[in-house]
Amino acid sequence: MRASDVVRNVVHTPEAAVHPLIHSKPRTGLQGKFSLEYAVTSALLHDHPGFVSYTDGYVERPLAQGLIGPVETVRTSKCSGLLTGDTSVEITIGHGTVLRTTFAPPPGSPQLAASEKESAAKIVDCGADAPGLLVGLDRKGAAQLMRDTFPVHHPEDYA
Repeated sequence: MRASDVVRNVVHTPEAAVHPLIHSKPRTGLQGKFSLEYAVTSALLHDHPGFVSYTDGYVERPLAQGLIGPVETVRTSKCSGLLTGDTSVEITIGHGTVLRTTFAPPPGSPQLAASEKESAAKIVDCGADAPGLLVGLDRKGAAQLMRDTFPVHHPEDYA
């Protein structure tokens, strides 16, 4: 299957999973990080969507923008946790074939602890400088890093 063959893409997921995903039609890399539609699109376009998949250039590509449109979200339940409940995807390709899959809980979810190797890979996916930022970091330093990296903005900045 080629990504360009996709005509419909339906994601069945718990309400809590989409709560932080506020950009259904992202135009920038930052918006793409908070978009279920782009996450699904990125998974179709890359074997392993990583840091580069969520840059402005990747999100803006015509192929990516074209695949965001056919993504539909069906909220299945009101689970209490962000990574709780089942998520499944149904992809319809050009000639009418429907492909279905259900996702297992990801490493690091409440149901499945991440191994050290999986945690390290996730940190590398955050960007080349991320591992170095964490060397010798304690709880107080981590809190300061978060404040420095993600300053508080007004919600209207993102409307």
